[in-house]
Amino acid sequence: MSKETYEWIKADDEEKLELQKQIAAETAPLNLFGDDDDSNDGTARVQTWTSSLTNPDGIGGFQNHRNDQDDGAPTKDSDAVSIIFILSDSHDGFGDVVWASSRHIANLLANPNKCRELLLLPLYQTEEEPFETQFHPLKGKRFIELGAGAGIPSWTAMKCGARVVCTDQRKANRIRCMAECIERNYEQMKLEESPYLKDGLAARACPLEWGKSVDEVKAIEEKFDIIIAADCCYMPWLHDEMLDTIDKLLEDKGAAIVPFCLHGNADDDDVWGIVDRAKAKGFAVEELPVTQLTPPGMLMESKQGLVHTLRLTKSSIPN
Repeated sequence: MSKETYEWIKADDEEKLELQKQIAAETAPLNLFGDDDDSNDGTARVQTWTSSLTNPDGIGGFQNHRNDQDDGAPTKDSDAVSIIFILSDSHDGFGDVVWASSRHIANLLANPNKCRELLLLPLYQTEEEPFETQFHPLKGKRFIELGAGAGIPSWTAMKCGARVVCTDQRKANRIRCMAECIERNYEQMKLEESPYLKDGLAARACPLEWGKSVDEVKAIEEKFDIIIAADCCYMPWLHDEMLDTIDKLLEDKGAAIVPFCLHGNADDDDVWGIVDRAKAKGFAVEELPVTQLTPPGMLMESKQGLVHTLRLTKSSIPN
């Protein structure tokens, strides 16, 4: 993260520490910020998610809707991508839930063949030299996630060799959690002797408010090959701001992937309005196959796990 962001988070820490001291002076000592094992609601603060070739949910990241005690633990694929993530406690639904669309895209990114199809990546690195199959197609790609929350796609891309910038609202605890995720996943990459350590070292966490200045992001990377905005469409009043940000950051030959579910907080037609808004801004828009995943909460409707995916590019896809 930048020095400016570090100083901002440090100031927020100091304010919280002062508040903690005030509370401690009046009551018994409290652990306000949790630890590796527990959050305020009793769930694990530091969790894992693993990609799967057979399970569209992947493994982890949502409340189990059935009793699997007799079935044993889910089977992990030999070439699966496992990541560490942290749920921010900023406020409900913003950073403290792993939404289905996030898991869906991370699962596609982890699979080299599906990743190429999703992002329209070539089978060859150059016209002269075949793609080296021992490397993931994300290796070296400039990747940014908007409204990342827990950042499942970001950490998956990081593990696959992308140069990741993970962004969300200017909330100190959110960015702090993202920075910690970068550190934890990088340490895991070292233990795994990953071939992508150099690319992983480039990962950054950065605040980004849609529709406002992107200078702090551009100080890291000027443009991006891949933009992910998972489950960011449920607020139609912010569609224009999000699309403006995508337009400023997307490389001319890049792709922006916008997966979302219909949560019922806004009219479905208004959420789907992002298609016309994107076309009006000059994007070519493709609707990709719909996929049913498990909703993150046991009391949620199935449509909150039904993932619709849009692919935005700055020019029409060649035949």
